[in-house]
Amino acid sequence: MILASSVMFVLSVTGILLIFIINPVLLWILSLLKSKKHIEHPIFYPSVSLIIVAHNAEDMIVKKVKNALSLDYPSDNYEIIVFSDGSTDRTEKLIKPFISSKLRLFSSTTHKGKFSGINKAVEMSLGEIIVFSDVDAIIDKKAIISLSRYFSKSDVGGVCGRIIIYKDIMELDTAQADYFRFDSLIKRLESQLGSISSNTGTLYAIRRALFQPVPPAVTDDLYVSLSIIKKNYQFIFEPDAKVYIKAPSINPAHEILRRRRIVSQSLRGIYLMRDLLNPFKYGFFSIRILINKIIRRLLPIFMLLIFFSSLVLSFHYLFFRIIFFLQIIFYLLAVSYLSLFQHTSHLRIVARITSLAYYLCLGNFGTLLGLIDFLRGKRIVKWEPSRTDK
Repeated sequence: MILASSVMFVLSVTGILLIFIINPVLLWILSLLKSKKHIEHPIFYPSVSLIIVAHNAEDMIVKKVKNALSLDYPSDNYEIIVFSDGSTDRTEKLIKPFISSKLRLFSSTTHKGKFSGINKAVEMSLGEIIVFSDVDAIIDKKAIISLSRYFSKSDVGGVCGRIIIYKDIMELDTAQADYFRFDSLIKRLESQLGSISSNTGTLYAIRRALFQPVPPAVTDDLYVSLSIIKKNYQFIFEPDAKVYIKAPSINPAHEILRRRRIVSQSLRGIYLMRDLLNPFKYGFFSIRILINKIIRRLLPIFMLLIFFSSLVLSFHYLFFRIIFFLQIIFYLLAVSYLSLFQHTSHLRIVARITSLAYYLCLGNFGTLLGLIDFLRGKRIVKWEPSRTDK
């Protein structure tokens, strides 16, 4: 029992260190060794199609369309395609006044899922470059220019933008903002080494010629980026291509459901693109996918194993009693955020620490459910998003 518990503890701690310390430090060192000089990409204006897939988005579609129409990009090289995926509210009615040669509306009579809307919208598009953006995201005026200039390089197949949480109105906004900052750091470092191992559907651009239809029950952003990297093109990160969103999770229950869906769908996408896990063919990128998109999803299992293994070992060693006690404090901090610090304007440092602990526990519970769904073969094809504007 002692030996088994010791092995579980060491493996789990190693897994956590690999995710949060070893991987970022290794990426930083490799990026320094590569010492890639900053390349100033020329202004480049290929024809662009901005695609927005919406389902029952009457509360935000007008704001999104106005934002899309106001972006800085030559109008003769820019079109907007809105695809209504079986909307039953006023979404399509609200879009119609904006229809012109620059903005086109397509729709399906039934709700088939975002993947279907993306596939059909790309078929209708005319641009050399396809830009995808979520309906609840506000794009910075210069973002498409920032994305498009990279396509002057023939080896670049896709570019991802940077998420910024712009309004602090949600319970989990601070913790989620910290998560996005960490994720952006990893993307910056990975981009200096070649291609990023994760993408965000909030804002990204690809070459239309490289688009591969998105299958059901996967996250479109990750699947599309992996399909492009598999064709030996770079998929990089551009921090100047900013996109603003409200905190993705509007309450704890929504965060659990959101994380559950994302984990299940992204793991299925990786399974379909599993050839990319071959380091003999794709080099260090395969290792980064393994760490960032698979081992990272094992974090809740690592946390459970550390808890129970340290509990067993605490009966025999002082060191593990201390480790177990520190975990109890961590989980008490998470619980205290919900009961004591959630709405306080005082003790901001304590509130921030407790919110991070709470968000980590909440997110990992959703991750665990998503992992179970994937292993059970459960597929989530349609998603009814909770709107933060409601």
